[in-house]
Amino acid sequence: MVGPVKGGGGSLSSTFTWHPILMSIGFPCLMMMGRWAYVTDSLGDKEQQRSVHGTIMALATLAAVAGYVCIFLAHVTKRSFFGYNFAEHTWAQPTRVAHDLMGYGILILTLAQASMGLFKATKSAASFKFHGSMGKVIMVLAAGNIVLACFIQGWSTAYRVLVAGLVVAVTACAAFWPAQEQVSKMDVAIGLKDGLLDVASPLRVKTRTGCGP
Repeated sequence: MVGPVKGGGGSLSSTFTWHPILMSIGFPCLMMMGRWAYVTDSLGDKEQQRSVHGTIMALATLAAVAGYVCIFLAHVTKRSFFGYNFAEHTWAQPTRVAHDLMGYGILILTLAQASMGLFKATKSAASFKFHGSMGKVIMVLAAGNIVLACFIQGWSTAYRVLVAGLVVAVTACAAFWPAQEQVSKMDVAIGLKDGLLDVASPLRVKTRTGCGP
Protein backbone atom coordinates (compact mmCIF):
# COMPACT_ATOMS: atom_id res chain seq x y z
CA MET A 1 0.00 0.00 0.00
CA VAL A 2 2.77 2.45 0.83
CA GLY A 3 5.71 0.81 -0.96
CA PRO A 4 7.30 1.93 -4.23
CA VAL A 5 5.33 -0.49 -6.40
CA LYS A 6 2.62 -0.10 -9.00
CA GLY A 7 -0.59 0.69 -7.13
CA GLY A 8 1.34 1.58 -3.97
CA GLY A 9 2.59 4.90 -2.69
CA GLY A 10 -0.28 5.46 -0.28
CA SER A 11 0.11 8.01 2.48
CA LEU A 12 0.11 6.89 6.11
CA SER A 13 -1.82 10.04 6.94
CA SER A 14 -4.76 8.69 4.91
CA THR A 15 -7.38 6.69 6.79
CA PHE A 16 -7.98 4.65 3.64
CA THR A 17 -4.37 3.43 3.66
CA TRP A 18 -4.76 2.09 7.18
CA HIS A 19 -7.83 0.03 6.29
CA PRO A 20 -6.00 -2.74 4.38
CA ILE A 21 -3.03 -2.55 6.74
CA LEU A 22 -5.13 -3.14 9.85
CA MET A 23 -7.33 -5.75 8.18
CA SER A 24 -4.23 -7.65 7.06
CA ILE A 25 -2.83 -7.50 10.59
CA GLY A 26 -6.13 -8.69 12.02
CA PHE A 27 -6.96 -11.59 9.73
CA PRO A 28 -4.10 -13.33 7.92
CA CYS A 29 -1.66 -12.38 10.69
CA LEU A 30 -3.07 -12.26 14.22
CA MET A 31 -6.05 -14.53 13.61
CA MET A 32 -3.84 -17.20 12.10
CA MET A 33 -1.43 -16.92 15.04
CA GLY A 34 -4.38 -17.29 17.39
CA ARG A 35 -5.45 -20.48 15.67
CA TRP A 36 -1.91 -21.87 15.79
CA ALA A 37 -1.69 -21.03 19.49
CA TYR A 38 -4.68 -23.29 20.07
CA VAL A 39 -3.36 -26.31 18.17
CA THR A 40 0.33 -26.21 19.08
CA ASP A 41 1.82 -28.47 21.75
CA SER A 42 4.55 -26.00 22.71
CA LEU A 43 2.52 -23.72 25.00
CA GLY A 44 1.93 -26.07 27.90
CA ASP A 45 -1.50 -27.33 28.88
CA LYS A 46 -4.84 -26.54 27.28
CA GLU A 47 -5.56 -23.68 29.68
CA GLN A 48 -2.37 -21.89 28.64
CA GLN A 49 -3.24 -22.47 25.00
CA ARG A 50 -6.71 -21.02 25.52
CA SER A 51 -5.28 -17.98 27.28
CA VAL A 52 -2.84 -17.18 24.47
CA HIS A 53 -5.47 -18.00 21.86
CA GLY A 54 -8.01 -15.66 23.44
CA THR A 55 -5.53 -12.81 23.82
CA ILE A 56 -4.37 -12.97 20.21
CA MET A 57 -7.92 -13.32 18.88
CA ALA A 58 -9.00 -10.30 20.93
CA LEU A 59 -6.19 -8.27 19.36
CA ALA A 60 -7.23 -9.55 15.92
CA THR A 61 -10.80 -8.39 16.54
CA LEU A 62 -9.62 -4.96 17.68
CA ALA A 63 -7.49 -4.64 14.54
CA ALA A 64 -10.48 -5.57 12.38
CA VAL A 65 -12.73 -3.03 14.10
CA ALA A 66 -10.05 -0.35 13.75
CA GLY A 67 -9.72 -1.26 10.07
CA TYR A 68 -13.46 -0.78 9.59
CA VAL A 69 -13.38 2.57 11.39
CA CYS A 70 -10.66 3.71 8.99
CA ILE A 71 -12.64 2.80 5.88
CA PHE A 72 -15.78 4.33 7.40
CA LEU A 73 -13.97 7.63 7.94
CA ALA A 74 -12.56 7.48 4.41
CA HIS A 75 -16.01 6.95 2.88
CA VAL A 76 -18.26 9.01 5.13
CA THR A 77 -17.45 12.27 3.37
CA LYS A 78 -18.25 10.64 0.02
CA ARG A 79 -21.41 9.06 1.46
CA SER A 80 -20.30 5.76 -0.04
CA PHE A 81 -21.26 2.57 1.79
CA PHE A 82 -21.93 -1.05 0.81
CA GLY A 83 -20.44 -0.30 -2.60
CA TYR A 84 -23.09 2.35 -3.28
CA ASN A 85 -22.54 6.10 -3.51
CA PHE A 86 -25.55 7.68 -1.82
CA ALA A 87 -24.55 11.16 -3.03
CA GLU A 88 -24.33 10.28 -6.72
CA HIS A 89 -26.72 7.30 -6.60
CA THR A 90 -24.28 5.02 -8.37
CA TRP A 91 -22.87 1.57 -7.67
CA ALA A 92 -19.17 0.82 -7.64
CA GLN A 93 -17.70 -1.92 -9.81
CA PRO A 94 -19.07 -5.40 -8.97
CA THR A 95 -15.84 -6.63 -7.37
CA ARG A 96 -15.79 -3.65 -5.01
CA VAL A 97 -19.46 -4.14 -4.12
CA ALA A 98 -18.78 -7.80 -3.38
CA HIS A 99 -15.74 -6.85 -1.30
CA ASP A 100 -17.74 -4.33 0.73
CA LEU A 101 -20.68 -6.64 1.40
CA MET A 102 -18.41 -9.56 2.30
CA GLY A 103 -16.47 -7.26 4.59
CA TYR A 104 -19.57 -6.27 6.55
CA GLY A 105 -20.62 -9.89 6.87
CA ILE A 106 -17.16 -10.98 8.04
CA LEU A 107 -17.00 -8.15 10.58
CA ILE A 108 -20.38 -9.12 12.04
CA LEU A 109 -19.30 -12.76 12.27
CA THR A 110 -16.02 -11.71 13.89
CA LEU A 111 -17.79 -9.66 16.56
CA ALA A 112 -20.16 -12.56 17.25
CA GLN A 113 -17.21 -14.96 17.43
CA ALA A 114 -15.35 -12.68 19.84
CA SER A 115 -18.43 -12.43 22.06
CA MET A 116 -18.77 -16.20 22.16
CA GLY A 117 -15.07 -16.57 22.90
CA LEU A 118 -15.37 -14.16 25.81
CA PHE A 119 -18.34 -16.10 27.17
CA LYS A 120 -16.45 -19.38 26.87
CA ALA A 121 -13.45 -17.90 28.67
CA THR A 122 -15.40 -16.37 31.54
CA LYS A 123 -18.53 -18.50 31.91
CA SER A 124 -18.50 -21.92 30.29
CA ALA A 125 -15.72 -23.38 28.16
CA ALA A 126 -18.10 -26.14 27.07
CA SER A 127 -20.58 -23.74 25.46
CA PHE A 128 -20.85 -22.87 21.76
CA LYS A 129 -19.49 -26.14 20.40
CA PHE A 130 -19.42 -24.63 16.89
CA HIS A 131 -17.03 -21.87 17.96
CA GLY A 132 -13.99 -23.55 16.41
CA SER A 133 -15.71 -24.34 13.12
CA MET A 134 -17.09 -20.83 12.88
CA GLY A 135 -13.61 -19.45 13.39
CA LYS A 136 -12.35 -21.44 10.43
CA VAL A 137 -15.21 -20.16 8.29
CA ILE A 138 -14.34 -16.57 9.22
CA MET A 139 -10.68 -17.09 8.35
CA VAL A 140 -11.53 -18.61 4.97
CA LEU A 141 -14.04 -15.85 4.14
CA ALA A 142 -11.55 -13.18 5.20
CA ALA A 143 -8.86 -14.73 3.01
CA GLY A 144 -11.27 -14.75 0.08
CA ASN A 145 -12.11 -11.10 0.63
CA ILE A 146 -8.44 -10.15 0.81
CA VAL A 147 -7.80 -12.01 -2.43
CA LEU A 148 -10.69 -10.07 -3.95
CA ALA A 149 -9.14 -6.84 -2.69
CA CYS A 150 -5.85 -7.78 -4.36
CA PHE A 151 -7.57 -7.61 -7.73
CA ILE A 152 -9.24 -4.29 -6.88
CA GLN A 153 -5.94 -2.70 -5.95
CA GLY A 154 -3.95 -1.32 -8.88
CA TRP A 155 -1.02 -3.70 -8.44
CA SER A 156 0.72 -5.58 -11.21
CA THR A 157 -0.59 -9.06 -11.98
CA ALA A 158 2.53 -10.72 -10.57
CA TYR A 159 2.26 -8.79 -7.31
CA ARG A 160 -1.44 -9.59 -6.99
CA VAL A 161 -0.77 -13.29 -7.47
CA LEU A 162 2.10 -13.18 -4.95
CA VAL A 163 0.03 -11.53 -2.20
CA ALA A 164 -3.05 -13.64 -2.91
CA GLY A 165 -0.98 -16.82 -2.90
CA LEU A 166 0.62 -15.98 0.45
CA VAL A 167 -2.77 -15.22 2.00
CA VAL A 168 -4.26 -18.49 0.74
CA ALA A 169 -1.25 -20.52 1.90
CA VAL A 170 -1.19 -19.03 5.40
CA THR A 171 -4.95 -19.41 5.78
CA ALA A 172 -4.91 -23.03 4.61
CA CYS A 173 -2.19 -23.95 7.10
CA ALA A 174 -3.79 -22.09 10.00
CA ALA A 175 -7.42 -23.03 9.45
CA PHE A 176 -6.95 -26.70 8.64
CA TRP A 177 -3.89 -27.70 10.65
CA PRO A 178 -5.15 -30.42 13.03
CA ALA A 179 -5.01 -29.93 16.79
CA GLN A 180 -2.51 -32.05 18.72
CA GLU A 181 -5.18 -34.35 20.13
CA GLN A 182 -6.50 -34.95 16.62
CA VAL A 183 -3.01 -35.89 15.46
CA SER A 184 -2.68 -38.30 18.39
CA LYS A 185 -5.99 -39.95 17.54
CA MET A 186 -4.95 -40.31 13.91
CA ASP A 187 -1.62 -41.83 14.96
CA VAL A 188 -3.42 -44.37 17.15
CA ALA A 189 -5.86 -45.23 14.37
CA ILE A 190 -3.02 -45.73 11.89
CA GLY A 191 -1.10 -47.81 14.42
CA LEU A 192 -4.07 -50.11 15.00
CA LYS A 193 -4.75 -50.43 11.29
CA ASP A 194 -1.15 -51.30 10.46
CA GLY A 195 -0.72 -53.57 13.46
CA LEU A 196 1.83 -51.30 15.10
CA LEU A 197 -0.15 -51.27 18.34
CA ASP A 198 -0.88 -54.47 20.19
CA VAL A 199 -4.48 -55.44 20.85
CA ALA A 200 -3.80 -55.14 24.57
CA SER A 201 -2.23 -51.71 24.20
CA PRO A 202 -3.51 -49.14 26.73
CA LEU A 203 -4.03 -46.80 23.78
CA ARG A 204 -6.66 -49.08 22.32
CA VAL A 205 -10.26 -48.40 23.27
CA LYS A 206 -12.04 -51.50 24.48
CA THR A 207 -15.30 -52.34 22.76
CA ARG A 208 -18.09 -54.62 23.87
CA THR A 209 -19.34 -57.43 21.69
CA GLY A 210 -22.28 -59.74 22.05
CA CYS A 211 -25.07 -59.46 24.60
CA GLY A 212 -23.10 -60.24 27.72
CA PRO A 213 -21.98 -57.71 30.35
